[in-house]
Amino acid sequence: MERRKSYLNQKGFSLVELIIVIAIMAILVAVMVPTLIKFIEKSNVSSDFQLADTVRGAFLCAVTDARVIEDPKSDEFFTALESASGLEIDTDSRFLSTGSVMYTSAQEIIGVPLAQLPNQIKSSHPQNGSHFIVKVVNGDVTVEITNTDASGKKNPSVGENIMVD
Repeated sequence: MERRKSYLNQKGFSLVELIIVIAIMAILVAVMVPTLIKFIEKSNVSSDFQLADTVRGAFLCAVTDARVIEDPKSDEFFTALESASGLEIDTDSRFLSTGSVMYTSAQEIIGVPLAQLPNQIKSSHPQNGSHFIVKVVNGDVTVEITNTDASGKKNPSVGENIMVD
């Protein structure tokens, strides 16, 4: 008899109370997920701005390096950088196999092979293929990352560009 009373006096959570707590947690998660996704997208775009600024700094250093200026193989890079369309860096760029001093200098500063730079873009649209365009306009280096999701809208038909100058 005493044993039965000890079981009846034990307090605990009922099944209904546990279900209510789980439902409240599910609602909180459902509210927080879109906000967390926006924070992740903003951090990806911020990372891409930082990468573009690093590429800009690398080419700015490479353009002003005396070894690069004296290297005849780097002339093709200079011509492309000063053209209206700029130097396009993508995975199958024709400049990636030249072995010029500018190529090695920029690659050493960035710390990543130039052919792998497009793979480092975090807010890219894989369908459209993001890539870098580096230009020298009036002695100033600008870098543009094409076909990104800079607005965070995840609309693959509208690729936005990130520009650092």
